[in-house]
Amino acid sequence: MPRRKEITEILNLMEKTQNIRNIGFVGHIDHGKTTLSDSLLSEAGFLSPELAGEARALDFLEEEQRRGITMKSANISLYYEKSLENQEPFLINLVDTPGHLDFSGKVTRALRLVDGVVVVVDAVEEIITQSETVIRQALQEGVKPVLFINKVDRLIRELKLSDEEIKKKYIRIIKSFNTLIDRYADSPFNKKWKVSPLAGSVAFGSALHGWGFTHNILENSDVKFKDIRERYKKETYTKESYADLPVYLPIHKAILEMIVDHLPNPKEAQEYRIGKIWDGDLNSNLGKAIVNCDPNGPLVICLSKVQADKHGLVATGRIFCGNCSKKKEIFLLNESTYETIQRIAIFMGQRREQVDKIPVGNIVALEGLKLIRSGETIIDSNNINEMVPFESVKYITTPVITISIEPEYLRDLDKMKEIVENMLIEDPNLKFEINEETGEFLLSGMGPLHLEVTANDIGKKGVNVSISEPRAVFKESCRQKSSLIEITSPDNKNVLKLKVERLDSKTVGFFQNSDYRTIKPFSVLKEVLKENTGLEDSEIENFWVCDEDQNIIIFEESNELEEFYKNTIIEIVEKIKLNGPLCGEKLTELKITIEELVIDTTLQERAFTELSAMFYEAIKSGLIEAELILLEPIYHTIIQLPPDHIKNTVSLLSKYSAKIKSLDQEKEYQAIIEIFLSVRNSIKFAEDIRSSTSGKAFWQNEFYAFMEVPNHESQKLIQDIKFNKGLIW
Repeated sequence: MPRRKEITEILNLMEKTQNIRNIGFVGHIDHGKTTLSDSLLSEAGFLSPELAGEARALDFLEEEQRRGITMKSANISLYYEKSLENQEPFLINLVDTPGHLDFSGKVTRALRLVDGVVVVVDAVEEIITQSETVIRQALQEGVKPVLFINKVDRLIRELKLSDEEIKKKYIRIIKSFNTLIDRYADSPFNKKWKVSPLAGSVAFGSALHGWGFTHNILENSDVKFKDIRERYKKETYTKESYADLPVYLPIHKAILEMIVDHLPNPKEAQEYRIGKIWDGDLNSNLGKAIVNCDPNGPLVICLSKVQADKHGLVATGRIFCGNCSKKKEIFLLNESTYETIQRIAIFMGQRREQVDKIPVGNIVALEGLKLIRSGETIIDSNNINEMVPFESVKYITTPVITISIEPEYLRDLDKMKEIVENMLIEDPNLKFEINEETGEFLLSGMGPLHLEVTANDIGKKGVNVSISEPRAVFKESCRQKSSLIEITSPDNKNVLKLKVERLDSKTVGFFQNSDYRTIKPFSVLKEVLKENTGLEDSEIENFWVCDEDQNIIIFEESNELEEFYKNTIIEIVEKIKLNGPLCGEKLTELKITIEELVIDTTLQERAFTELSAMFYEAIKSGLIEAELILLEPIYHTIIQLPPDHIKNTVSLLSKYSAKIKSLDQEKEYQAIIEIFLSVRNSIKFAEDIRSSTSGKAFWQNEFYAFMEVPNHESQKLIQDIKFNKGLIW
């Protein structure tokens, strides 16, 4: 077993930015990312070579081990010595990421930490839907990819392909990979980052069996591909048959050499990445320091995730500028507050090693910050004025499945709420709310597995919960535009005139994908709104707020309103939107324009009650006049399947009212069908397509939009929702 490196050796390497590689493993579920991680951990001395490929060491959650999939990204720092003489060692900061759709939000956040990724692709299944999704995610974050074609042994021992057929498979995979780079990477990287076996940016092998090679390694090895074929050719081959392959062609050598030779160090990467992920002034002193990865600049950290443990909150972040040390006072930009970092550490898989200082370009664990949240930007307390937050991470989906949860014993209710609140800090892709009318505790997430795992986690933290069947998240809106609705208080001293209408799709898209609150000052925000939304100039001038469900308030009253009343009205509308008039679902995509508001100046003590009644009546009347509608989440689903299953699948699509966007049989062995599918039908659809294709279909769901439920289905759905909530009997 190789010698495990001392922390002092790793800390010394952290000072040499040019020798650091912050990288991740990404790919489709079960293509071998975590198994590959095991091989690297074995080389670093963290894992016995006998267990590599089977231990799933970075899957340190019991649920991950049981299911054999990765659910949370895990980090570890590895010391790597290249075999060349006089070659300095490298520090590989490795992030292992989930492959399952329900945990794709964790992939997005993990990518903010890294500069390069090894995309792991199953040689048999090739680049399928989730592979394409994670490659696109990486390229949109300015992260450079290289390719590892895994499970090559299956091509020999299971498919029994000839050398020529295997070569054709390789060519197909590499061509598909480069097509995605050309499509999604920015210029000039869409050309520069294309991979090639001859260049050494493609590796081949078997992570499970511990061997791998690049073109150069195979050329200089005593073992050739015909020898690999010979090991697997025997009808009754055993583990001993290929036991020498990891000796001649150790997989860690192929992967780590590809990483250090073809993926950038932090200084190289930040020169082109910062402009993509940070909206600050690149020509300012601070901007130049961040771009140049300046160790002497002010401390700047972008946080990707926060987790709760027995010692409190632990935040994971990337140091983009300066040096991080314990007991340092810092400023949390989003929370607008000062705090002091109590302890810092580096990640070593399941544990953290406490250290005194970590320099720029590295990944850090921060402890002792009470108000920290995922997505926060940390800045040195002396350099607040020049800093703007890192732009919001764009998630490829949104919580569209919900369950109701309740503790087994009523006495555990408060404890359950506390556990869930901590989980929301860790996982921004979860939503938790209490329906005040029904008393239900509703937990929403990416998919059924995401919610099932969350419920299990609650149980492990001390509260057993029962959960309902998963159901789609519905919302309410309107189809048209109301006239001017006028409401007068009973004493005639307060007058409200407003209009309600559906927000246009361009504006919805902007607010859904951008955190407009980070765009300051208001003059800059006005220009951004003018460019990216369908709002008129007068509406932009009088824009108040947009909530998380894309409801916006425009205040066009000529008289300026006191801040107290403005905040009161925003709070009232936020409360009203929680229970729509149709069936108690949240209101969404509404533009509420207040054209006149007369308030009795003696009202202040009872302002909330008086104004609540008026706004509720006005908004409800406006919605009814503008024609209330029920909206449901829609998936953009890409299905890959053998051509002989097309007919059965197309007939299945009509059963679930799916709309076909395209059907393409671009390869003789594979067809691709793109559809729009309602989330409420997706769970049953998954069971049926798996059955009708004998498990040969693969599909990827991405949240597309909330769309109106068809007329012939809406009334029954509304009644069912009301019944489930106990609103009708």
